[in-house]
Amino acid sequence: MSFVVDGSNVLGHLSGARESVEAKRALVRSLGDLARGRRTRVYCFFDGMAPDGFARSLGAVTVTFSGSRPADDAILDLVRSRAGDSWVVVTSDAGLASRAAGRKVRILRAEQLRTLMLEAASSTELATGVDEWSEFFSDPKNRHEF
Repeated sequence: MSFVVDGSNVLGHLSGARESVEAKRALVRSLGDLARGRRTRVYCFFDGMAPDGFARSLGAVTVTFSGSRPADDAILDLVRSRAGDSWVVVTSDAGLASRAAGRKVRILRAEQLRTLMLEAASSTELATGVDEWSEFFSDPKNRHEF
């Protein structure tokens, strides 16, 4: 099951910072944790033009800026073009939710996504700590025999 995130809408509901480039980058990083933790793909759509130097992907996260058309239309185009796939559309926009619901997708509100991202962030932090310790002790110079 892949996630399709209405990034501008999510930022508006969670932080009120729809236009902030740094808020967009932070959202994409959090979505990266979510994608890793759930072993899935995430497609994040933002309204407008891409800021200079903004990456188009981060791991299993694909970022799309809609340009002159609404991101809602781009989201629906993706879902429509791959109708056989299983989708979770993340938005608190009632209009987009009702248009997407006809596509047999699951709708997740921005607040629900926040919970999933927080869970993913904590599990990523735990996994990173374990990986660092494993790497440290796998090096023979860091092991001591008693």
